[in-house]
Amino acid sequence: MRVSEPREIASGLLLLTSGSGPLASNFYLVRTGPAWVLVDCGWGSGAEPARIAVERVLGPGAKPDAIFLTHIHPDHSGAAGALARAWKVPVYAHQAELPMAAGRYVPARSMPLDRWITAPLMWSLPARARRRIEAAGDISDLVRPLPRSGEVPGMPGWVAVPTPGHTAGHVAYWRASDGVLITGDAIVTVNLNSLGGILLGLPDLSGPPWYTTWNMDVAKASVTRLAGLGPRLLAPGHGQPLTFGIAPRLRALAAKEPRQRTAFRRRAAGAPGAV
Repeated sequence: MRVSEPREIASGLLLLTSGSGPLASNFYLVRTGPAWVLVDCGWGSGAEPARIAVERVLGPGAKPDAIFLTHIHPDHSGAAGALARAWKVPVYAHQAELPMAAGRYVPARSMPLDRWITAPLMWSLPARARRRIEAAGDISDLVRPLPRSGEVPGMPGWVAVPTPGHTAGHVAYWRASDGVLITGDAIVTVNLNSLGGILLGLPDLSGPPWYTTWNMDVAKASVTRLAGLGPRLLAPGHGQPLTFGIAPRLRALAAKEPRQRTAFRRRAAGAPGAV
């Protein structure tokens, strides 16, 4: 899978994109003093291109000090195992994400796509094939919990802001000194809740895609929380960075009640057609 050339979008913050079109997912190389870290890392099939792109920036023999995840979904954490083992560095995620680190289906942490497609497909496979796929995604030996204080080890000036909803332990990374906010999938700048947005990549400030989200009501509250930070640069997990009118647009987004969100709540409550 292709990984884009790194592009600096703020002081010490480089954007890379794993994949293209509807599969494109952003991750970030962050300089903190003399050290570098990676925030998210893209798809597993992009691990080697990601390693090459990162090492081209850092220089021969250099490596990031750690990988920090916004959440454990394959488009954001898929390359974590290969990269962390190659570089011999730790991976950090919120405590509530750790049940997902073994690469297995966890019903309590699942989202609609898991229940409709991923889990039935996995259980249709022979046990040996299923174990092989799970083992390939297992990063439980690498992942450490982020400190509950919000401190980000090795990233002075940054804090991890809990933004649950898309997943139970989703976090955003916030640098208050210049208002930079790495949002993962808590907020994206392409509308992944519409077919046009998915296929054409139409720019649109949006919450996470409902079909891959654990709890949309909690996700909405997280958007409100991030709006209160007053970010000046939004670095999303999908779409392009945003610098204009972020806080009022986030407040307007949090006040919306999209049709997808309403439908999701009805299904979750056990209405006809419930998942």
